[in-house]
Amino acid sequence: MEALRLESLSKTIGKREIVKNLNLSVKEGEIFGFLGPNGAGKTTTIKMIVGFLKPTDGKIYINGKDTKNNRISFISNMAAMVEAPDMYPYLTGAQNLRQLARLDGDISQSQIDEAVKLAGLSDRINDKFKKYSLGMKQRLGIAQVLMGNKKIWILDEPTNGLDPSGMIHFRNLFKKYSREKKVTIFISSHILGEMESMCDRVAFLNEGEIKGIEDVNTMKGNLEKRYLEIVGGEEDDFSNN
Repeated sequence: MEALRLESLSKTIGKREIVKNLNLSVKEGEIFGFLGPNGAGKTTTIKMIVGFLKPTDGKIYINGKDTKNNRISFISNMAAMVEAPDMYPYLTGAQNLRQLARLDGDISQSQIDEAVKLAGLSDRINDKFKKYSLGMKQRLGIAQVLMGNKKIWILDEPTNGLDPSGMIHFRNLFKKYSREKKVTIFISSHILGEMESMCDRVAFLNEGEIKGIEDVNTMKGNLEKRYLEIVGGEEDDFSNN
């Protein structure tokens, strides 16, 4: 079953065409990587998928249905983490999650507690958000995604700021949710090694256009090489990832 499809999706801001005629589909339970350099159009695409931006042209399908005329209903099946989590600085992590749960209207305290545990924030959840490090903010953002039990996750650089053990933890957690709960995960990241270890397929985006979509298994450990062949850049660009 197809969980997400973009059909001729485009976005123009002023005279600049940010996203150009994107076409891709993501299967139910698949982890789909969205790769590209800064400014390629990844975050703009993600913002259109989750409803933060209106497409200039094209369509977005969720579970085979066009979202244009009933966007709120379709977004209710989706959890998203777009860019760095931005929450109320003077509330604690727990208070922020409870506030978000109220907005959703269908999330229990036990679901919040389980999400916090899975995100590895139990010992700091009662600290104020303004005191969180970048990695802790990312963990809280991931807890927000986890607590809703949604079937489609849209994640924009979710492991940014995490230490290696945190990245490994969430890589394994995402794979578990994908395999065991059939959660569909559409994820962008600059960390190619993580994407190679996690994703089933990846799309290569550059200058607003998809340059290729490939099965990770067929690359046999050469995702970085394929990225450079398709998108361009220097090998040293990824030496610290």
